[in-house]
Parts: sequence; C-alpha cells; structure tokens
Amino acid sequence: MTPYRILIVEDAREVSRLLRTSLETLEHDLEVAEIPSGEEAILDASRKPVDLLVSDYRLPGITGIELMKKVRSHHPQAKVILITGLTDPKVRKEVADAGADAFFIKPVPIADFLDAVER
Repeated sequence: MTPYRILIVEDAREVSRLLRTSLETLEHDLEVAEIPSGEEAILDASRKPVDLLVSDYRLPGITGIELMKKVRSHHPQAKVILITGLTDPKVRKEVADAGADAFFIKPVPIADFLDAVER
C-alpha cells in the first residue's frame, strides 16, 4: 500500500518540526513533507498526491484557506487541518467556517492534533 502523503505548510520551523515529530509517532506508513510557503506547497501539490494538508493560516503571500482551496482543486479528497496563532475572533470564525476537517489554535494540543490526523 502506498504511504499517506502529508504536507505540513508552516513558516515557523520549530512548529513544523514539532508537528512532523508527533506524526512520526503514529503507526502508519506516512510520507511527510515540510514546506515553508504556500507557493511551494501549490507547486508540490500539482506534482504529487496529497492526502492531508496541515497548514498555518498566515503564510507568506497566501492564507491557509486559499492554499486549502488550491490543493483541493488538484486533490478533492484531501483532508485539511488549519492552524492559527491569531487571536482575532473574525479570523478564527473565518478559519472555522472555511471547510477544513479540523482547526487548531497555537500552541497546538498534540494529542488532539494526532486524534484529528487519525480520523
């Protein structure tokens, strides 16, 4: 069976590394790619399959919501987890209403994050 392919799109390297390390604890065959920008993620998604997109809301040049829509245009079956550190209620509502499969506020509760990934 081919591994599930997960894109982590996060410009904060320490957050990206934490998410990747936590994913490696799961007992699944996973291919995890860490990408620092939305533009690179769109390029990657146009070339390779994406099963799960884990994206920060605020990325250089694009929002996580815009990225989610572009990735799903290539991979309609892709699941999406959005993450934000922003405390603005309007942004939180926009993220919550965007159609992502899960949504977390930083600091990301790792147990809840892994539970969402498993689902």
